[in-house]
Amino acid sequence: MKRILLMYVLLLVNQFVFAQKVKDFFYVEPEAKNLPVFVRGNLNNETILLFVQGGTAENGIDFGRSDYPRWKTSLETKIAIAYFDQRGLNKSVKKIDTTMINSTQVAKDIIAIAKELQQRYQANIYLFGHSTGGQDVLDCLAKFPKETQFIKAGIAFNAPITSDFSPERYTIYRPQYLKNIAADFISRDQHTEYWKEALDWMTKTDSIHNPDISKRWNTYVDAAFTETKRKTGLGMALKVIFSRPYNPIKYLNEKDNKLVGDILWEAQRNVNRWKLIPQIEHRVLLLTGKFDAIAVPEELMEAQKLMKKVEVIILPNCGHRSFLDQPELFENEVLKFIGIN
Repeated sequence: MKRILLMYVLLLVNQFVFAQKVKDFFYVEPEAKNLPVFVRGNLNNETILLFVQGGTAENGIDFGRSDYPRWKTSLETKIAIAYFDQRGLNKSVKKIDTTMINSTQVAKDIIAIAKELQQRYQANIYLFGHSTGGQDVLDCLAKFPKETQFIKAGIAFNAPITSDFSPERYTIYRPQYLKNIAADFISRDQHTEYWKEALDWMTKTDSIHNPDISKRWNTYVDAAFTETKRKTGLGMALKVIFSRPYNPIKYLNEKDNKLVGDILWEAQRNVNRWKLIPQIEHRVLLLTGKFDAIAVPEELMEAQKLMKKVEVIILPNCGHRSFLDQPELFENEVLKFIGIN
């Protein structure tokens, strides 16, 4: 027994010592200092997830450096993750070339970063996007099927197919989401009267077409599930403040984020993702939470009908941040999809 235990300990030590760890920072466009990239993790499996941050203009590197999702001690022990800040961030607003801030350029930038990662590390690259970052992953693979052939697959988690400008979001998918959630609670005899009221109201209303109705819809869905929240402490902040490309003045006023975000948000008016996703040739994992009221399961199940090589996972007891609500389940599904135990 002691010999077996000793062999097990030596095996763990061997894996730790010989783990091919990486912690690197570079710019894809070094002269202009556009597209900063931060890479961290284990390259033993020759795999890098290129993380595309949610929000129309969010700083992915801060997310990674602060280890907000705590992937440093989970996913990053088996693979590496590349975090980046999109074009236009970390700059004075006057220096942002707004002609380069559009959804097509976002897709091209993702491809450029992925190519740089593949060449630098000789690794398999997977696109890995949360929320609107997941939408960017889908758009990238759909718009540029030839240019993305070197990418192994795409993972879009908690990513809605519709946008804020999609009428079917408010007339089909979100009403159906509330009906299904209410019916589920009723079937399990939990707060039955409350959920019967919700089901009856949504059946009669049948669409979310004004602010008052939207407010009531939110009240019902908020009662269904309480998402996990993680506080950002001083230790997390210190990991960011003294690291590139952090600039306290620009970050505090966030004018660059707002400008870039507003432009990209407005560009969603012209996007019909239902027409885009059938063009995707890659394997894709669509993952969301049962209680994600933003990327509702009903949208993903409909998307599954239109895509060639897609797997849809609905995680139980999860909201819009499934990686916080059910981290082990989330990580297991991601690693299983990319073929790593």
